[in-house]
Amino acid sequence: MTTRRVLIVMRGVVLEANMHNIPIFSFEIFDVTPESQGIPLLASVGSWPGPNWVRGLVTVVGFALGLGLCLVLVVVEWGAWAMVLPGRRLGSIEPERGPGEPIEARARDGVRLAGTWHPAPDPAGRTVLLLHGFADPTPLRGRIEALNRRGWDVAALDARAHGRSEGDRASFGGRESDDLRAWIDILTDRPGAPERVAVWGRSMGTAIAIRAAAEDPRIAALVLESPYLDLEDAIAAWLRQLWLPLPRPFARLIAGRARTLAGVSLTRPRSIDLAPRIAAPALIVHGSGDSLVSPADARRLATALPRAAELIEVAGAGHANVVGAGGDALLDRVASFLDGAIDR
Repeated sequence: MTTRRVLIVMRGVVLEANMHNIPIFSFEIFDVTPESQGIPLLASVGSWPGPNWVRGLVTVVGFALGLGLCLVLVVVEWGAWAMVLPGRRLGSIEPERGPGEPIEARARDGVRLAGTWHPAPDPAGRTVLLLHGFADPTPLRGRIEALNRRGWDVAALDARAHGRSEGDRASFGGRESDDLRAWIDILTDRPGAPERVAVWGRSMGTAIAIRAAAEDPRIAALVLESPYLDLEDAIAAWLRQLWLPLPRPFARLIAGRARTLAGVSLTRPRSIDLAPRIAAPALIVHGSGDSLVSPADARRLATALPRAAELIEVAGAGHANVVGAGGDALLDRVASFLDGAIDR
């Protein structure tokens, strides 16, 4: 093997290196000190082109790295935009809510918020606010009718960027928790309305409810249907369902990019971190077959609340069909919990 010894001079510093037939590109070395006036110290150190397969390998590796980076950017952009743009799907299920009085509120940033008011035939002076999930097509009529039968007035609310509400970005509670408090202001100011309300949230709605309940004592009871502890964990579980590699790193990147798009954090504070600050009694309803949130996580959230939450696990139910799987028996249990929570 031939050994080439090369003196490399950079800004007056001399480095000595041994070159053992290592393929590198040609280059020239100049003495750039003022005395040299840019005269090349060595016109050319020479080049070691190496075998063709090395250059081919470098080309392939470079192309693969570039393609991989492009794919990462595509996944992150797609995931982030998917999280903040729900597509207003609630409008297609408005008939499923049944007849109701349109109601409106104004968010702190001026966004018009919409919902429907469903008074009980025989009202008992109690109000529950229903919060849907992200881009959620789940029918709400069964919940509304079950609560109305027990004397509960129901406000079914469209989150910002959903249904008939204004706003062009969802934020998973980043702004919606303030929106919920604006709704409480409006609803508790109605003639004969109670000073405190119950909130029933589903999926994303649970994060909104938990953020608001940690700050607002007017929330007297919580029903948390299919809650998640940490949105990044839920994103990672969603990516696993899509068979994408490295779901945890991708989830972190997507959440970070979504924060930029929404202008607020979608993931912080986490529900599990806010749970110890909630004084209201809570009921957690969770499906044993939930692919986004494990039963263990639901139990962890239940024990993190100061008043250990009652937990109902619906056998075989997934993330989106807990009430459908639990049926009228589940709705009666939820209504009974709310009756008892408000009467405490």
